[in-house]
Amino acid sequence: MKRVFFVVVATLLACLAAAQELPRTADIKCGPWVVGVSESEMTIVWTSTSRCMGWVEVAPDDGSSFYAEERPRYYEDLMGRHIISDVHHVRLTNLKPGTVYRYRLFQQCIDDRGHSPIPLGRVTASNVYSRKPFAIRTFDKSKEEISFTMINDIHGRDSIMHAHTKDITAAKPDFVVFNGDMVSFMGSVADIESGFMTRASKNFSPDFPLVYVRGNHEARGPGYSEFLNLFPTQTNTPSYMFFHGPAAFLVLDCGEDKPDSDIEYGGTAAYDKYREQMAEWLKQAVASEEFKTAPVKIVLMHIPFEKSAGWWGNNELKRLLLPILNQAKVDVMLSGHNHVYSFRKQGSLNGNEFPILVNSNNDRVEVKVTKKEIRMNVKDATGKLLHEHVVNVE
Repeated sequence: MKRVFFVVVATLLACLAAAQELPRTADIKCGPWVVGVSESEMTIVWTSTSRCMGWVEVAPDDGSSFYAEERPRYYEDLMGRHIISDVHHVRLTNLKPGTVYRYRLFQQCIDDRGHSPIPLGRVTASNVYSRKPFAIRTFDKSKEEISFTMINDIHGRDSIMHAHTKDITAAKPDFVVFNGDMVSFMGSVADIESGFMTRASKNFSPDFPLVYVRGNHEARGPGYSEFLNLFPTQTNTPSYMFFHGPAAFLVLDCGEDKPDSDIEYGGTAAYDKYREQMAEWLKQAVASEEFKTAPVKIVLMHIPFEKSAGWWGNNELKRLLLPILNQAKVDVMLSGHNHVYSFRKQGSLNGNEFPILVNSNNDRVEVKVTKKEIRMNVKDATGKLLHEHVVNVE
């Protein structure tokens, strides 16, 4: 009996040890995608198959082999240590405007349960041997003409996502805008991966900058707090400003669309105060000399302003933001949310001094910008031109 007891105990201990054994290698699970691009910086983001340390090596686009020399390494650091996680975002700095940089992702599993972290298994990396390395071009304020593609309200529909992004590599826009509600619910990082980022990673995101505008549905679910881990910004909020070519872009976070007291939020919503804080940030942003001197000014916000009394979120956004944007002499706003196309002309909403294009949930907007005009083509999933608008810039 004692022998049987010891055998059982030994078996249980062996099973427990096996259960606690950490993965020895990690690979890319989803990504990469590139956010926060400026003339001198960018952030590379990806998820890995297990918790590990990740880093990025960078090489100029000079035709040389990635293996020609040792390349500079960039890590994600926090308080003096390299981060160990299954979500990685590595900031590249000291870059040059309008310059293509090739990059390679690395992963190393680490056992950090004890006092001294222990490397496990082999280092894995993205392929630069049998395929071209990932490559991204930094923004350039001296560029005379820029282009971008905007999609929104995909709500996890892979067929629509694929239809609108499969030709991006051939079209070569300067960047791609996700204008909110790319999923219906953020339960976890896996919802983002399966909802649209796996498709984006296959079709374009390693090589074209991504500008993400948070919609109201990205605020729903227990995974909402992962948003800035997956799509970090220089302000550490979903509202920020960036510049490319002749244009200044304001990315604004709409929050939710119902009153904070609505039963749908279970007492957890605090968007009224949040929008007021964003309005204060916006006042400072548009007062900057860099914004005021930009020839073109474009706003990206998921929920549009409405003519008459709409839902609470629409009303509050209009009350807080429209006077600031009018004073800032914005040229156009691009929105989604309504799942139906519309074009609100200047003055049609009882006070808007700029037009607003609202894209449907099934179409995309291809935009070209110069110092003199903003040309917006709305196309369906087959690429058929549905609507064309030109905004002349004063």
